[in-house]
Amino acid sequence: MIHNILLVLLIILLVAKILGSIFEKIGLDSTLGELLTGIILGPSLLKLVEAHSIESFAMIGSVLILFIAGMKQQDIFEIYKDKKAMKLGLTLLFATTGLMFLFFYLIPAIFKVHLGIFQAIILALTFAVVDIGVPAKLLISKGLINTPAGRITIRASIVNIVFGLFLFTILTLFFSKSLTDVALKFGGMILFLAITVGLVLFLSKIAKYVMRLHIEEAEFSLAIILILALAYLTDVIGFSSVLGAFIAGVLISRTPFAEMRSFSDRVKALSFGLFIPIFFVWFGLEIKLAEILKYAALAGLIFLAYTLIRFLITYAFMKKYRVKTPLLIGASVLSVDVESLVIILVALQLGIFVTDIPLTLFAPSVLLSTLFIVLLVTIFSKIELKKVKGVLKKTKE
Repeated sequence: MIHNILLVLLIILLVAKILGSIFEKIGLDSTLGELLTGIILGPSLLKLVEAHSIESFAMIGSVLILFIAGMKQQDIFEIYKDKKAMKLGLTLLFATTGLMFLFFYLIPAIFKVHLGIFQAIILALTFAVVDIGVPAKLLISKGLINTPAGRITIRASIVNIVFGLFLFTILTLFFSKSLTDVALKFGGMILFLAITVGLVLFLSKIAKYVMRLHIEEAEFSLAIILILALAYLTDVIGFSSVLGAFIAGVLISRTPFAEMRSFSDRVKALSFGLFIPIFFVWFGLEIKLAEILKYAALAGLIFLAYTLIRFLITYAFMKKYRVKTPLLIGASVLSVDVESLVIILVALQLGIFVTDIPLTLFAPSVLLSTLFIVLLVTIFSKIELKKVKGVLKKTKE
């Protein structure tokens, strides 16, 4: 094992960037290359790096991921006026959670994996939260992001993620058996909401003052301070730190300097250049190939279950509203990645899970869902968009 942290960071970043670029060239997400880096360098194969050596960097990466996700949603309040996207996002969240809860409560025992009711609920929620990164990249690359299919996919995913993180935070309130602890957490939530409302009212004024200083570092520093403050606050009161980071992103997106290139470049350089790749490498280091092979059948069943549930719900929903691309949209909501992974990691930190089995069961779905969504979106976009163009052509004639 390598113990020098400088050498550890050098090796994992070098390998992660090489493998990530290879995956991107073949049309997949660089996340898979970073995850594979962790598997190769970790205890499963070469045994060069231990997960705990980069854990602190990885946790910063998880916070920055949700901050960026929040910062991208500049029209988040407008999205909630899109009733179709709202209904789809919420239906996917609650219906998938309910059905996957039944799955996790009944099926794993057959494979000698025993889950309590609360653990089954958290795992069900994990597979109900829709990833937005992979479908967004695919839709952009195919020029579909501003089509009706692209808009409803992204908007429904945002609604799903926001309410999913909020629901996870609410559920953690009841993990403690102490009524005093629950009361303190509930009070902390009220305090957090009050602080958030106050920031909404006063952050724009603070941002204008910062911009008058004409110091680019001041704007970047304000963002970092806000991320750390809200993430720390939500962590201290017993919620998910990523919820605070996500809200920090939403708040920063409403400031005048959010769209400045110098600001966005700094955020991207810090996040995607260092901490986010480390986060996914750390996830790979935590994966034990022997355990994955041991539970391969159960992991495969989980993948089939949640993908079928999501696809059928979305397809039926789109047919009900007579949307012309139900297969494309159904395929676009199958991915699981960052948001779901963060829920599992926070649950492990809180002691909801006492073993790494949830990570073992989740890891194959990251790979399989990415491969499936790339394949299905490519196929369905060609089939359905061809039909749509044909209908429009006949209408004009």
